[in-house]
Amino acid sequence: MGEPSGEAASTPAADAGAGTGAEAPRDELGRLLSLLMFIAVVYRVAYHATYLGEVPFALGTFSDGAVYEQAALDILERPPLGTRPFYLQGAYAYLLTLGMAIRPWSSLGLIVQLLLGAGVLVLVHRRSKLLWGPRAATYGTLALLLHPGLSFYENKYLSAELGICANLLMFVAFTGVLIGLSREPERRLRRVLGASLALGAAAGLAVLARPNMILAVPFAVMAVVACLREEGTKARALGVGALLLGSSLALAPMAARNYAVTGYPDVQPVHGGGTSFFIGNNPKSKGVWNDGGLLSARLGTESSELAEALEISTELDERAQARAIGDALYARAFAWIAENPGDFARLEVHKLWLSVGNDQLSQDYDWLGERELIPWAHRVGVPFALLVALGLIGAGVVFRPGEGPRWRPEDEAPLHEAFASVAGRRGLAWLLAGLLLAPLAANLLFFTSSQHRLPLIVPAALVAGPGVAAVVALLRRWRGGESEAGGSPRAWLLVVAVLVAAQGAWPRTHRSEPSPVHYYNLAMVQDEIGDPREALKSFDRAIELRPEQPLFHMRRAHMRMRLEDLEGAQEDLNFVFDAAAEAEAKGHPLPDWIVQRALLDQASVDFAREHPEARRRIGR
Repeated sequence: MGEPSGEAASTPAADAGAGTGAEAPRDELGRLLSLLMFIAVVYRVAYHATYLGEVPFALGTFSDGAVYEQAALDILERPPLGTRPFYLQGAYAYLLTLGMAIRPWSSLGLIVQLLLGAGVLVLVHRRSKLLWGPRAATYGTLALLLHPGLSFYENKYLSAELGICANLLMFVAFTGVLIGLSREPERRLRRVLGASLALGAAAGLAVLARPNMILAVPFAVMAVVACLREEGTKARALGVGALLLGSSLALAPMAARNYAVTGYPDVQPVHGGGTSFFIGNNPKSKGVWNDGGLLSARLGTESSELAEALEISTELDERAQARAIGDALYARAFAWIAENPGDFARLEVHKLWLSVGNDQLSQDYDWLGERELIPWAHRVGVPFALLVALGLIGAGVVFRPGEGPRWRPEDEAPLHEAFASVAGRRGLAWLLAGLLLAPLAANLLFFTSSQHRLPLIVPAALVAGPGVAAVVALLRRWRGGESEAGGSPRAWLLVVAVLVAAQGAWPRTHRSEPSPVHYYNLAMVQDEIGDPREALKSFDRAIELRPEQPLFHMRRAHMRMRLEDLEGAQEDLNFVFDAAAEAEAKGHPLPDWIVQRALLDQASVDFAREHPEARRRIGR
């Protein structure tokens, strides 16, 4: 039993149509798909090149991106371990380090990230061709390439793209298990064990990229067990052991690094997810990111601010303090849930509603803000709900009980025999279930955002290809007046898919322009890369949209002072001091660092007024 090449094979049906016009429609469709694939790749390359060359966010970091950049610089200063605990995903910090090792520019880390994503997509397409055939595989790859959310997060300083790559590599490794099952008996077990080891390593990487993927590991175990159902108890035990060994080998380097640096073999961020859990479950939560009345999201001071608010000792070391903050936030969130079970239940339903819509509920990076920076980007594509609907149809035809999937054209090679078996399909069903439920649980238990929702496209896209192929075949039969054949989607499934696709268009947010925070972040990055005048314009826009925010005025005052606009700086400083006094009177004082920064700038403004010759020096 050899491995099919994936190329078209001669069949009686194909021979019967040879020399006639029967193959012409399929040839035209094949050429159209090749053209669409070429356009999708060119568009993607153009978008990433434009982003890297023209968008300030590619050259500077903020929020979580700044945390990752600092972690990468720490590793570069004291290679290969660094000296500080990882507050966020350490695996992504190491990914950035690969590019920044050439030169300490964060944008080089993005280039490595993009190359990784491209390589993984090529691997997925090749393995999908083996399972589904060239045409269905092309449909699925196009669905991934044309989903705007994936391209959006491919070039951001976030762990989302690493997580997507790890999840896709789990699929690639699992197909290796199927290929191993098709080998001769004397080689079969060795190949399956090697592929199971790779599957475990990919699962371990997925956990390092997104800790919630630990929930997918038991499903990967069940996938291997299902595939080896006919091979005996010993083979199943060896397969599971190989998978767990692969996971351990993937996690061990991170555990060893953290043990050497902190004295604790952590593999997850030191806060343990407490911050995200609190964001998703507090009195102010609406299912998306919020400050919960505690968070400032300011690099360098948020931990100390939280420690003060939560009455945690500042004498603790960095790791212990982060852990204590996470535990305290977990406790607050669980207390709120216990006191408000009805509100919690409604909130969970709302999170699910947010998760299945097309709106891009971006958090750190603003979807609408990027449209303003690159006007032609993300205007067309496959919306999230449509991709889910196609995935539902695909799952319906691929895993249809009692039938082998028959969506493929007759002129293509037979389906890979390992997948055509019941055991192979059951194994894939277990794997895809894990890739679906783990990120869905994260969106419901924590909070919903486009970044957190993005991994849901992986299981949907992997079976969307057969779904599209089945719909195309059904439309051709209807057009030709033929009766329904085996492998066609059920009528009820088509109705459900249409409803899923339609509901996604219902707005989840009524925002039609970039948020004020987008312009604030843009201003900070523009200043970081040496463009203060453009930064001032961005601060102006942020204050135009949210004039009552003291933080924006404090930052603009500093910028105006540096640009020698002392009168404008004084105007903003007066606003900050008035806001501070008003907040103090209401019992909700502003963060101390905002007031202290304003006082420092006030002293600089006063000095510049008394010593005009010093103005230029202050501006520098």
